[in-house]
Amino acid sequence: MGQYKLDDAEFGTIIISTRRGMKSIRSNVRNGAIELHVPTSIRYDELCKVIDDNRTKLRQMLAKSEETKLRYHEGQEINCLGGYTINICRQQRFPGKATFGSDTGNTLSVKIHTGMDFGDERVTSLISQCLKLLAKRIAASVLPRFAENIATEIGAKPAKFVIGGGLRKLGHCTAKGEIQLSCNLVFLPKHLAKFIILHELAHLTHFNHSPQFHNLLNQYCNGNEKILDSELKHFRWPVKL
Repeated sequence: MGQYKLDDAEFGTIIISTRRGMKSIRSNVRNGAIELHVPTSIRYDELCKVIDDNRTKLRQMLAKSEETKLRYHEGQEINCLGGYTINICRQQRFPGKATFGSDTGNTLSVKIHTGMDFGDERVTSLISQCLKLLAKRIAASVLPRFAENIATEIGAKPAKFVIGGGLRKLGHCTAKGEIQLSCNLVFLPKHLAKFIILHELAHLTHFNHSPQFHNLLNQYCNGNEKILDSELKHFRWPVKL
């Protein structure tokens, strides 16, 4: 797999990723830039034609990305599992930096310097990184007990629960019956975090995504699997994916 950049008069820098064996072209938007995944054999003139032929679609993708773009603001509160709240605010002591930590009780904070702009993409990335580090701290004290209670509720017996840091992959059940959960589950509403855990616990019985697996998961979810799955897909994460 290779990657290079193409400069376009309308869209600016377009990221081109090539992969052997690809027969079609896929597009997406990441961090405000268009990415095209293309076959390694595609010629430059063919690539330019693809962009020209799909400008309307690419404009729509960029517009949608802008609408859902991650934004933070001063005074923002992010509620987490276990009754924790993370406040986004300002600090004056450390120019050009963001600090994070505990305030009082279950209240934590991410503080950026007063001279930093919330509209700056680099500041957004910095705040997101701080939030993920706080998520690890919260998850260590909240997620294992939360997951164990859910397992007891349905009579499941996993080998153990392990907390990791993934965001694209929120949970995993190993062949040994170990349930791995992302610390970022703490950003989800309680019922969606529970849904992820139930999904992995169902894999203890069916180590696949067969109809039998979905029937069991739906039973665990009181008949709401499809509703919960749709809600999870549309959840707006408070951190960068």
